[in-house]
Parts: sequence; C-alpha cells; structure tokens
Amino acid sequence: MRRIGGIAVLAAMLLAAAAIPSYHLTITGEAGERLWTVPIDPGTAVTLAYENSIYRAPTEELLTATAAGFTLRRVRSTSEAVLAYNGLEAPYTRDGIWYAARASNVLPLLVVRIGRTGRQHLIVAGRTVPLYEAGEGARVRVEVERASRAVAALRAWALR
Repeated sequence: MRRIGGIAVLAAMLLAAAAIPSYHLTITGEAGERLWTVPIDPGTAVTLAYENSIYRAPTEELLTATAAGFTLRRVRSTSEAVLAYNGLEAPYTRDGIWYAARASNVLPLLVVRIGRTGRQHLIVAGRTVPLYEAGEGARVRVEVERASRAVAALRAWALR
C-alpha cells in the first residue's frame, strides 16, 4: 500500500511539473509553416537586427518578450536618419557607433517582410535566428507561445 501511495505522489508531482507553463518564440512563414522555435522565458531580450534598405545602415530593434507578446524598448542605428524615418523623437543618445531612441510600444507579435538587402535576423539569448533564410519577399511572423512543459517537450522531440 505504501508503494502505491509513493507512486501516486510521484505521478502527481510529475503532472504538476508538466503543467508549469513553458514559453517559446515561434517563427512561421506565410502559409503558417513553423520555421523556427526558440525556448524563452518572459523577460528575455529579443533583438531584431537588419540593414535598413533606404539608408543602408545597420539597425536594431531591442525588445523584451512578454507572456502577451513584445515590448519595444529601444531602436538604434548607425544613422540618425533611420530613427527619424521611423518617427522616433529626437534628441537621440549615442552608444558607441549607435544613435539610439527610446520606445515603449507593446506588440502582440512581430511581422517581418524579408527584403533583398536587409539580412533580417533575431538575436535571442545569444542565439541567432536567420529570418532572411525564409527568402526574399517572404513574410514571417514571430510570436510568443505558451504551452505546458509536457507539450513543449513533445514539440521539441518532434522537431529533432
């Protein structure tokens, strides 16, 4: 009887652990196909980096992943013109080679059109996700998804 009670307690603990939410970024193509999945925690810094196609200037949009999507915290570029073009208010601060502007937009998801010259990519916890590999003209969606740890583990296993 004691053994059955121990097994029941262990099973209950495993079920409780499996129910703890797990978060990840899901990047999908226009047809809804899953291109990349990156595990994250809410509060993880996410950088959308690219070369601005008009001013040919490296640009980064610095975001924070939240359970509900993203918060855009800052935009920086090697060209002040990029910040002005994006409607960000001057004066801009300097950070080495970068001109930077604060932002505070809440975004439920990111939609990125892959351009000819942009080489758009995400930087998430030191990992680079090459969005540009989706192909020129492609539109990709970046979303924060919540799932139980059990579902996330099965998804990770299926994507191997």
